[in-house]
Amino acid sequence: MEHASNKEIYSVQATVRTYESGANGLMKPETVLHWFQEIAEAHASCLGFGYDFVTSRSLAWVEVRMDAAVSRLPRWKETVELRTWTAQETPLLARRNLEIRDAQGNCIVAASCLWAVIDIRRRRPVPLNRHISSFPDTPCKETVAPVSMDISELLPMIREWTAERRDTDFNRHINNAAYLVWALDSLPDSWLKNHQLTGIHLHFRKETHAGDSMKSLLFFRDSLTSHHLMHGDELRAEAVLEWKTSEIA
Repeated sequence: MEHASNKEIYSVQATVRTYESGANGLMKPETVLHWFQEIAEAHASCLGFGYDFVTSRSLAWVEVRMDAAVSRLPRWKETVELRTWTAQETPLLARRNLEIRDAQGNCIVAASCLWAVIDIRRRRPVPLNRHISSFPDTPCKETVAPVSMDISELLPMIREWTAERRDTDFNRHINNAAYLVWALDSLPDSWLKNHQLTGIHLHFRKETHAGDSMKSLLFFRDSLTSHHLMHGDELRAEAVLEWKTSEIA
């Protein structure tokens, strides 16, 4: 990734690599999350409150939720621009907006996220202004609205697995992108063959660790799928995914 220096709206040029692409030649959906995590940290560091700053104070940035709209996913070898900007939303939350733009300047993926800073020892959020003197003045309103799904009277499909070490990041818990992978892996091949992902809505409830026994409760309603990612009876994350029928099945 080639980084730009504008502190208010931070941009990066990136090319989709082979291992970031799926069998269809398009970027894997979870790669979008990995890219967004990378540029978010780079921008936060540029602003003076990135990973090194918070860890030196026994703090950590944690993503609370992410809402993304997908017009299309970048293709293998395609060079795109990533853009991000941020502002304080509430005393405890920062909003970060992100975009992927193609060579013609079209926004092909847009996302709006909420982040909090937690005290690592207490595992509790702390007021942002206790450690961060100021955020950029760049307007950062919600660009992608959350989507919910009524699951009443629906019966779930259930899948079980164990959280793997390979999904652990250096915060020592399962990386947020793994929850999207788990949600997608719970879907039948017949659904994935005939549908194209157009929206990703993730609400992160509680951290997960390698070795945790996990369970997915999958619900279908029209063009939405709802995924309750559970550890026992405890909801760790919820995903609502939006779909449209594939043009070529």
